[in-house]
Amino acid sequence: MPDRQKAKSGDGALPRVPFWKVVRAGFQINMTALPALYIVINFVSIAHGVSHGVSTYVTQLFYDSVEKALRTGAEARLVIASVLAMGAVFVGRELLNGLHNFMHQVAFTKGSGETSRRIHAKMGRIDPVCLEDTALQDLINKAQEGAFNTRYIMNLGITIFTFYLPYILFMGFYLNHLSPKFILAILCVFVPTLFGQLLKTQIIAKFEDEAAPIRRRFDFYDSTMTGREFFKETRLLGAFKMLMGRFLETCRELSAAEWKATKKENGLELVITLVSTLGWGGIVYLLVSSLLGGEITVGAFAAVFGSISTMFGVMNEAFSHLGNMAKNFGAAQNYVRFMELPERGGVKMAADKSRGIVMENVSFTYPGAASKSIDDVSLTIQPGETIAIVGENGAGKSTLVRLLTGMYKPTEGRVITRGLDTAAADGPSLFSGLTGVFQKYQRYLMTLGENVTISQPGSGEPADKALAAAGVEVAADTFPDGLDTMLSREFDGVDLSGGQWQRIAIGRGLYRDHDLVVLDEPTAAIDPLEESRIYKQFMNLSKGKTAIIVTHRLGSVKEADRVVVMDKGKIIAVAPHAQLMTSCEKYRDMYNAQAKWYEN
Repeated sequence: MPDRQKAKSGDGALPRVPFWKVVRAGFQINMTALPALYIVINFVSIAHGVSHGVSTYVTQLFYDSVEKALRTGAEARLVIASVLAMGAVFVGRELLNGLHNFMHQVAFTKGSGETSRRIHAKMGRIDPVCLEDTALQDLINKAQEGAFNTRYIMNLGITIFTFYLPYILFMGFYLNHLSPKFILAILCVFVPTLFGQLLKTQIIAKFEDEAAPIRRRFDFYDSTMTGREFFKETRLLGAFKMLMGRFLETCRELSAAEWKATKKENGLELVITLVSTLGWGGIVYLLVSSLLGGEITVGAFAAVFGSISTMFGVMNEAFSHLGNMAKNFGAAQNYVRFMELPERGGVKMAADKSRGIVMENVSFTYPGAASKSIDDVSLTIQPGETIAIVGENGAGKSTLVRLLTGMYKPTEGRVITRGLDTAAADGPSLFSGLTGVFQKYQRYLMTLGENVTISQPGSGEPADKALAAAGVEVAADTFPDGLDTMLSREFDGVDLSGGQWQRIAIGRGLYRDHDLVVLDEPTAAIDPLEESRIYKQFMNLSKGKTAIIVTHRLGSVKEADRVVVMDKGKIIAVAPHAQLMTSCEKYRDMYNAQAKWYEN
């Protein structure tokens, strides 16, 4: 599996994936999505490929029968029989062609569903700490495209072996039967063409390697100018001009790289075409000389002459597919790398709600980081206790919460939450009975009710109580369809302010059945008075449940049973608010500084 440290090393290049792994991944997708159909497709593909070769042979029989009838006065029934045979083969070939294409369309649809299922299932098993690695985040974003390319490479490869190769082998035996020199002529064309296509593949692969980082910058600058999340800031700060300049610069870089590769590719294509043309002329010369020398029949001459363009077309198409496979190989590697990301793992266990949380000498270091974010921390939280975690930016508050809840495994030490060792238990066991609201909450483009009940679908409980607890008034002027109001302009619904969305996110967290709840700075877009009201109501609702609150506003933590003060990844004090005001200078200074700000 990929090493998280290696993923960000050097120029950010990820380790190369062997070709056989890409093929295996595509094979697994196809065999899982449609095992019987996929096997049938390959047999149909073989029959389809052979039918094109048989068409050439029956064409020879038809011309020979006509020539014989004209030359010797043979019975017309031989001509009629050859016509019927040729017609049957041609009709069968077209039926196989239609069936082959139809089955591929069905396979594509089913394969797309299976790849999405695999990606989503994998996301549920990935160790969440992987999301902290920027290189792996980029990889996750590209997994869907990579999955398509994985199947694309696999299907092209199989098609080459089941359609193109049977046709080429059949024609090889057929031409060799007519005269071995035809095989030699075909090889004289085949080898240079293959060599040229391989060179084209290298040119394309080199271009993709050079263009990939440029294209990422191109996409980023494009999103900063057109994306909704950037729109206000880029216009307000006047950043559009600079971003447009960077965008045009990457356009020029990308165009220059593409032009360089295109010149090489087209020059090579010209050489390949010239070689193919000379080869085609050579084969025609051999056909004419063989016919005049009595080595082949008129029917063989006509059949082979008529199939020359088909043979060259099939060869070039097969080689072109090889080039496309190489071109898409880089993207396909992303899917394999994604599927090999470290998984959470663990054993299914039952949490003991009567037990709290114990941290013993816990340290944690993010992937690729040089220093510890949490350094030798020990903490005990009693069941039913409300704990507030405070500290300056970068003190390690959010990281501590992720360790307390079991989202991250400690680098050193251990965390026991509700009787479960977070390093040994699986995700579903750890997150059962756990709910939370975070600063970076999600705005689901669904109805108001769905936005709340999504935290525990199928429970049957109405969303009104949780929304009321979060301070959301389901009024007709804001939510014209009540809980069925669509919260999205894109879907003909309503748009909400940041504060309204934040309250809905809090309601979503409160809706879920829980014995442990985390509020990680979920009230940043709400004014201090409203925040204080929500926290007080939250603490009332959380009585008898373990609650963890992370906030910058110290005025909201006075009601907590204890306050944990953090500084540079360490816990420097743990005590109730009143005690900290006399015993912890840092806490007192932070509290007084905020109090003065409100007073002034």
